[in-house]
Amino acid sequence: MSTEENSLTLRPRDDRARITVARAIAIGLAILLNVTVIAAGVWALTNQQRISDQFTVWQFEPSSTVRAYVTSAAMSEEGEFLFYASQPVVQENPEFNSTCSNVEENFGVLGCYFPSSKAIYLFDVTDERLAGIEEVVAAHEMLHAAWDRLSDDERARLTPLLEAEADRMKDDPEFATTLEFYAKTEPGERSNELHSIIGTEFADLSPELEEHYATYFTDRATVVALHEKSNAVFTEQLDASKKLVEQLDALRGTIDDDYATYNSGYDSLNADIDSFNARADRGDFATLDQFNRERNQLINRQDELNALYDTIEANVATYDGLVVQLEDLNATISELNQSINIEPRNQDGI
Repeated sequence: MSTEENSLTLRPRDDRARITVARAIAIGLAILLNVTVIAAGVWALTNQQRISDQFTVWQFEPSSTVRAYVTSAAMSEEGEFLFYASQPVVQENPEFNSTCSNVEENFGVLGCYFPSSKAIYLFDVTDERLAGIEEVVAAHEMLHAAWDRLSDDERARLTPLLEAEADRMKDDPEFATTLEFYAKTEPGERSNELHSIIGTEFADLSPELEEHYATYFTDRATVVALHEKSNAVFTEQLDASKKLVEQLDALRGTIDDDYATYNSGYDSLNADIDSFNARADRGDFATLDQFNRERNQLINRQDELNALYDTIEANVATYDGLVVQLEDLNATISELNQSINIEPRNQDGI
C-alpha cells in the first residue's frame, strides 16, 4: 500500500453550508416572532378591557377593610382581580347616598356598580349585629363587574340557567319582593341582578351555575352562609313582630268581646235587680226561701260579671305589656333599618 493510499485527504471547510443553516434558523425564528407579535396584537385588540383592568389592579391599593371583604367572602383570584379592578370605595352617609341614590321606600341601598366607570361603592355598615352583610354586598357588586365583562354569548348561555333558578324560588316572598324592587330601579337588568343575587344568596344551584360561580369564589357556600346569618337578624325580628301583632289582635278581640258581654250582662243584671227590689217592696215573694234563692242568683251573676271584669283587666294589662314589647321591637327594627341605609320617612314619604 503506497504512502499516498494511506494518507488522509483534508477537505476544505464548507462555510456556505453553515451560513445557509444559520439563515434558515434565523428566518424560522423571524417568522415565529412575527406570528407571535401578530397573535399578541390580536389578543390585545380583543382583550382591551382585561389590559385596562390589569393596569388598574396594579395601581390600586386596597384598604384593610376591602382586603378583608375578599377573604371573608371567599373570592377566588379572578373574583379578587375583578373586585380590585373596580377600585371599591367604602363610604358613609351622606356621601354614599349622593353616590348611590335610592328613592324606593323600605329599601336600603348598600352598594352600587357603575358600568361606565367600572367602579364599586359600598355602604359602611357599622352595626355589629349585621356582621357579614358587607361582605355579601361586596361579592354581589363584584359579580356585577363580572357580568359587565362577559360576552353576549356567555350571557345568553347563563340567562336561562338563572331564570330556571328564579322559577324554582318564585314562592319565596322575600326573593319576589327583591325582584320587584330591581324591576323598578334597574329596568332591563333582570339577568344581571339575578346573576348577583343567586350567586351570593342561594345554595344548591345547578351544576352549570356552580361551575360558573367557581370562577369567582373558592367556596361559594361561605358567602351564602354570611347572607343567611345577617339576613336572619332581620327575619327573626320581623317574625317576632308579626307574632306580637297577631297576639295583640287576638287579645284585643277577646277584650272587646268580654267588654261587650260584661256591659250587656250588667245591663241585664241591673234591670233584674230593679225588678227584684220592686217585687220585694210589694211583698211579691211567697216565702223567704224564694226571696233568698232569687237574691242569691242575682249575687252569683254579679260575682261572675265581676270575675269577668277582673279577667278583662288582666288581659288589658297583658295587652299593654305586649304593646311595650312591640314598641321596643319596632325601635330595634328601626335601628337595624337605619344600619342598612333605610332612612325613616315622614307621612309624605320624604
